[in-house]
Amino acid sequence: MNHDNSLGDGVYFAMDDYAGLVRRFVAIAVDALILFVGGVGLWIAIGFVSFQFDPAFDPSGLFFIAWIGFYWMYLTLVKRSRFRTIGYRICGLKIVTTKGERPSLIRMTARMLMWILGPFNLFLDLIWIGADSERQSLRDCYLGTYVVRNDADPIGVAPMHLTRYTAAGWNLAYPRVCRPHDPNDGTA
Repeated sequence: MNHDNSLGDGVYFAMDDYAGLVRRFVAIAVDALILFVGGVGLWIAIGFVSFQFDPAFDPSGLFFIAWIGFYWMYLTLVKRSRFRTIGYRICGLKIVTTKGERPSLIRMTARMLMWILGPFNLFLDLIWIGADSERQSLRDCYLGTYVVRNDADPIGVAPMHLTRYTAAGWNLAYPRVCRPHDPNDGTA
């Protein structure tokens, strides 16, 4: 029997290397706090500067653009860099692709937008992380990323196949690395 290898190969990690639910939730909470504090700082700075030039000027539009820019830079540029976000640094996490590489800026932007615009949200992602063998969120599944421990190295390469799930009226299909069965780690 021939197997379809059109999706190529991907790496997999030891089961303990994938970021668990609690670790990811803490990273999300820390990063949300950083974004909130950064937003407040931006509002104060923009409000102060605009008041100096024209007290009647409403800085809301300028703040919104600056905050979106800060949000994007923090959750894409910084998160994918070797520096990582503060939440990822505290929790000892990094994000990689299914090829074991640093994700592209486009992939990270799409990952951020999938959370903001949908179809997935924090609640659904956290449920999925708890049920997934590689602890991927739905965004990670569709965009081919893993959140792993910072010191994690891939332990092998395996073919990628299209995985299909049907649950709660959703029909999901996404590429997944099909790791070989290891009776010692409880995976299939």
